[in-house]
Amino acid sequence: MTPQWGFLNKLMLPKENIQEKEIHLRDYAQVILRRKWILIVSFIVLVTTVTIYSFKTTPIYQATTQVMINKEDPNVISFEEVMSLDSTDQMFYQTQYKILASRSLAMRVINSLNLKDNPEFNPDEESGGFFGLVVKKPGPEKESDKDNKNSELIDTYLERLEVEPIRNSSLVNISFEGVHKDIVTTIVNKHAEEYITRNLEMRFAASQDAVKWLQKQLHEKREMVEKAENALQLYKEKEGIVSIDDRQNIIVQKLEELNTTLTEARTERMGLETLYNLSKKYSERPGMIESIPEVMKNPLIQDLKIKYVDLSTEIKKLSDKYGKNHPVMIRNNSKAKELKTRIDAEVNKIIKSIETDYRVALSKEENLSNALEEQKKVALNLNRKAIAYGTLKRDSEGERAMYEILLKRLKETDITGELQTSNIRVVDLAEVPRSPIKPRKKLNIILGAIVGLGLGIGLIFFLEYLDNTIKSPEDVEQYLDVPLLGVLEKVKVQAGGKSPPSDLITHEMPKSVFAEAARNIRTGVMFSFADKPRKLILITSATQGEGKTFVASNLATAIAQTGKNTLLVDTDFRKPRIDKVFNITRNPGLSNHLIGETDLESIIKSTCVPNLSIATCGFMPPNPSEMLGSTNMDEFCKTVKERFDMVIFDSPPAMTVTDAIVLSRIMDGFIIVIKSGETVRETAKRAISQLTSNRCEILGAVVNYVDISRGSYYYQYYSHYYKYGYGSEEDLKETEKI
Repeated sequence: MTPQWGFLNKLMLPKENIQEKEIHLRDYAQVILRRKWILIVSFIVLVTTVTIYSFKTTPIYQATTQVMINKEDPNVISFEEVMSLDSTDQMFYQTQYKILASRSLAMRVINSLNLKDNPEFNPDEESGGFFGLVVKKPGPEKESDKDNKNSELIDTYLERLEVEPIRNSSLVNISFEGVHKDIVTTIVNKHAEEYITRNLEMRFAASQDAVKWLQKQLHEKREMVEKAENALQLYKEKEGIVSIDDRQNIIVQKLEELNTTLTEARTERMGLETLYNLSKKYSERPGMIESIPEVMKNPLIQDLKIKYVDLSTEIKKLSDKYGKNHPVMIRNNSKAKELKTRIDAEVNKIIKSIETDYRVALSKEENLSNALEEQKKVALNLNRKAIAYGTLKRDSEGERAMYEILLKRLKETDITGELQTSNIRVVDLAEVPRSPIKPRKKLNIILGAIVGLGLGIGLIFFLEYLDNTIKSPEDVEQYLDVPLLGVLEKVKVQAGGKSPPSDLITHEMPKSVFAEAARNIRTGVMFSFADKPRKLILITSATQGEGKTFVASNLATAIAQTGKNTLLVDTDFRKPRIDKVFNITRNPGLSNHLIGETDLESIIKSTCVPNLSIATCGFMPPNPSEMLGSTNMDEFCKTVKERFDMVIFDSPPAMTVTDAIVLSRIMDGFIIVIKSGETVRETAKRAISQLTSNRCEILGAVVNYVDISRGSYYYQYYSHYYKYGYGSEEDLKETEKI
């Protein structure tokens, strides 16, 4: 299975040729194993570089001081502080962190410890420094140069300073790093000390500013108090006001009393007015006057009425007995008349009394009403005076209260300014560090190893992505869409005895894994034309150096070993090699026969392999393509086809010259040889296309020169041979052959 990713395949092939396949981890492992040297070199280079750097780098130490910052507002004035801290804790602490890392604080520490001449910062010192800052120049130093050096010194100082708040607390770690551990410890402790001192100075300056401001405000407020009190006193004298509150109480009390008396008088007047009106109404009817309640309630009138009724009753009784002229009757009538006169006189007296009482009540009501209105005018006038008085009094009291507040705050601020306390405390002073923080050798080496492995693996898969060569059997089927006849490994030949080492591995080591692979190719070739006999087989490749002669020789040997009468023909008139493989003279050969110099029997030569004959190239003609396309070549092919069971033609590369294409027109089929990891897919496809367009059928492809020792894809094709028992020949030496 190809280890390349699916999307890489999509980039390299037309859509119709791509078949999505499941990718396994072993496929990626095989890619890594096949290019393991890239991974090893990357790993070694990175680890070595990091190790050398870690051991050669100057050790850097870091000292840390821990301080506690408490939020404490300055006690100046309550309504608007002259110098107030931020309203929220977060803003306050962020401000303090910025102050800790400020340039002004850094300059204080630099000047306090004279760090300009300190070996930690001065590169001219023999001990060296963490950073090279300033190179001293001869001659007087300009002011601008001095400012630039100070600025660079502060920048370097702040680069090495670290302010780290501790989460969910008011603690802050102040760290400083450098080459000299004693010096960095002194610097970081001094930084915390200068921070506290600066904070106290700011608080003292704020108190002093507040005192000046308060004194100025107090003087102005004193004048305003005097002005307000004088205005109030002048108004009291003008209006004759001693105590406006007491006068208001008296007037209000009088208003309430007059209002109550007037109400009572009005009620009384209304009652008398009713009696008065009733008496006037009944006076016109004498009989009704006596029904007035005041008359009916009068005891004298009631007593006179009783006597009058008794006398009238007696007169009525005596009138029947004596007559009206009788002295008794006259006397009784005279008494009755006298009683009647007295009753009328008493009634008239009561009516007069009612009228008099009514007139008195009416006059009283009018007087009380007038008095109430007058009192109201007095009250309203006093209220108007009270408004102005109240305004002046409030102004006076307000100015007085403000003056007293400022006076109190001034005294408090004076005391606070003299109290040298700070809301910042040092929790832990920095101690001289025992070990450097940089370089962290173990961590650097581990990271270097990880990065080396990652870089190597990334480079491997990047190269795999760029690699468009055919490397595996699946590549043949997927990219070339042709049958795979077999795979030949990078050959191993016997080291001693014969010289030079032979290419005929199949003949000389028949029990080797390679020989078995060659026989496997032979079987594939035989099965490819089981239903239709094919005798003329062309062996070619896309480009030179892919091992077509090597494959042709061993394939012919494997076919001959089955007992078939086999002929191997060298049609590579440009770089012939068959004669060297079999150690036979080249002349005469095929080219000699095609021009009529020799007959067929003269060029067919026996070999050390039973049933295998060869026809060498002969002399190298100047026009090989024309010679191979001649009628004599056609006659030669017909003759050998009838005489031999199988004829193998070794031809030049198809994409280099046209010889193979010319030969393909008279071949029964062709086999293309592909060198693993070198043959480009597009080149191989082009070669196959040109050969098949000439009506020559492709029998399949042979993948050559596979190095299974590198953990490549082809180990699966050979492992079963080893397990079964082949490859028993020991002492094999790896030798690359073409």
